[in-house]
Amino acid sequence: MTIIAINEQGTTVRAEGEMLLVVREGHTIKKLRLAEVDQLLLFGRVELSSGAVALLARRQVDVVFLTLRGSYRARLVTRGSKNVVLRLTQMRRAGEGEFALRVARAIVVGKVGHQRQILLRAQRRLCSEDIAEAVGQMRWLIQRAEREPDLDALRGLEGQAAAIYFRHFGRLIRSEEFSFSRRTRRPPRDPVNAGLSFGYALLTSLTETEVLQCGLDPMVGFFHQPAYGRPSLVLDIIEEFRPLVDGLVLSLLNRRQLGPRDFQELSGASLEALLATPADEPARPGLAGPENLAEEADDLAADADEEGERPSSEDGDRNRPAVYLADSGRRIFLNAFFRRMRERVQYGPREQSLELRQIVREQVYHLARVVQDKDDEYRPFVPR
Repeated sequence: MTIIAINEQGTTVRAEGEMLLVVREGHTIKKLRLAEVDQLLLFGRVELSSGAVALLARRQVDVVFLTLRGSYRARLVTRGSKNVVLRLTQMRRAGEGEFALRVARAIVVGKVGHQRQILLRAQRRLCSEDIAEAVGQMRWLIQRAEREPDLDALRGLEGQAAAIYFRHFGRLIRSEEFSFSRRTRRPPRDPVNAGLSFGYALLTSLTETEVLQCGLDPMVGFFHQPAYGRPSLVLDIIEEFRPLVDGLVLSLLNRRQLGPRDFQELSGASLEALLATPADEPARPGLAGPENLAEEADDLAADADEEGERPSSEDGDRNRPAVYLADSGRRIFLNAFFRRMRERVQYGPREQSLELRQIVREQVYHLARVVQDKDDEYRPFVPR
């Protein structure tokens, strides 16, 4: 699948025959052959002409509208999957406590195992007693998760593993220009967290596309129980893939592909503070100018509504600026993310090398078969 991300602000996507033209101020800055586009990601102030909408809908190209920070806004959806029997079965199985618990156990074991691998690789270089202890603790948590009989307790084990993992994550950053003390979100408070949040948002969008195409309902999960407005099943599936984003962020920082100038601060940690900015106030470094207030307000509102992750809650965060990828940072990250998703790794169930994007799809369809009792148990993907 070919994914095209359009990040240039103030542009319009128009149709010309079987081509898509990206136009800004009357000038065509990019041409896309529609036959080579499977998904279109539009970030921020990017518009679609009515002709482009008609063409994309006719060719059934998945179009996702995202904020500049990567938060989901909407998508252009045609008829979608006709597999209503699969969705009915999914909803019935989600209400079966034992089935939901078995799937949730596998998800937690896969995620914690993947996180543990990242610490193990770092330990070969660092030879740290603290990280060695953390690796041992995570192994113990995996063993407990494999036999945990209660879903809420299982979520607690996943939370403990995440706390251990992120407690040592900053040690894995080799660039002296960046530091990391803890996970903060909604909004992120430092460049490392900004990269993690943006990567997770991209992963969520990619996975939701696969879920919809498979015919599963993205809102009905097993580990993440259904809740108003939350794509619980999508969040279930991305758990085992989140460490791929973690590794990508580390790579971009450690190789200095991202630097401090590729991030920006947004002063005012609340939507109210942003909207109260006078319209004639000049833009300050790191603060959105008046022409971007609507976009920044939309981002903060999306952050406030997102249910996939718990927000930062410590009082000290309220006076700290939010940190996001700047235009240059988004371009670098998008290129690296989709290049990473095209990398081939060994996929055990098929006994062959597949692109990571294909593996996400395989896991979605594997879960669908488990729901339908065509596969015995859900087996998470953990790279070897």
